[in-house]
Amino acid sequence: MERCPICRAKLNGTDTCRRCRAELGSVIGTERLARHLLGEAMYRLTLGERIEAGRLLRRSLLLHRTREALTILRLLEG
Repeated sequence: MERCPICRAKLNGTDTCRRCRAELGSVIGTERLARHLLGEAMYRLTLGERIEAGRLLRRSLLLHRTREALTILRLLEG
């Protein structure tokens, strides 16, 4: 996460926004989990496990919608 979802201030890597003091730990954790699921999906694709990769991609997208995950899922389903 590069910017605070509340005030749009640029974040400096902490769990609290420097401007509005919003606690962002759970949001940052959710993004990390989405990235982990995307990585796991990519690994499953290398193993040829397309169904499991698709399931992991959809879970990742539910947590954090990224262009990368969407593109990979579209290619997988196309």
